[in-house]
Amino acid sequence: MDYHDLLARLGEGSAHPGGFSATLQLLDTLSIPAGVHILEIGCGTGRTACHLARHGCRVTAVDLHRHMLDKAVRRARKERVDVRFIQADVAALPLPDNHVDVVFIESVTIFTPWRKALSEYSRVLKPGGLLVDREMILSGRKTDLMSRKLKQFYGIRTLATVLGWKKRLREYGFSNIEVKEHSRKMGKWGVDHDPLREMDMNWLEDENVQRMSRTNDRLLMKYGKRLGYAVFTARVPSEAKHK
Repeated sequence: MDYHDLLARLGEGSAHPGGFSATLQLLDTLSIPAGVHILEIGCGTGRTACHLARHGCRVTAVDLHRHMLDKAVRRARKERVDVRFIQADVAALPLPDNHVDVVFIESVTIFTPWRKALSEYSRVLKPGGLLVDREMILSGRKTDLMSRKLKQFYGIRTLATVLGWKKRLREYGFSNIEVKEHSRKMGKWGVDHDPLREMDMNWLEDENVQRMSRTNDRLLMKYGKRLGYAVFTARVPSEAKHK
């Protein structure tokens, strides 16, 4: 069992600073109109994807974790919304070029080979399309031990400063890059009431879960002051991209 298995079993679909409340606040600031085709990367249990669909967006949602997707599909059925769910790796999205208007991501890119991820985000976005990405950022000194520990437990594959992320986005052809939110501290994870949350209750007493919880607390205590988060928005240029 790894960290992502734990989130899936606990039915946690908004594992980022501020939780689902922060997601709703972000979406309010973006004012995405109905009818827009949105691709959510790392949709988890489908809470955001279903919210977007309920508000008139065309939604495609991908996640690599089968157990997460199963819960997302059941949520969409209960909410009676139409979402296209796909099990896929962000490094090789099974979607055509220039396919969606918005790519929406929250705390996913840091777990991926970021070069392939950014390339795929750019590829599937239409010219002029919008990228929205909330990610953990480095706000203090990074050490080899810190990187190794965060990768070993959480699966984090990359950490960068705000300037580092902006440079990466420019490198992969994005323009109009803005930082919508920025905190040098991770803050507290939001705890929102989710009436459709599916929690595998038998896991709560599992020794592995309890041990992972203690490890999580230790890592946040040790490294939390060096980590923050930011929300980036960027555009794919309107001129032709793929020749």
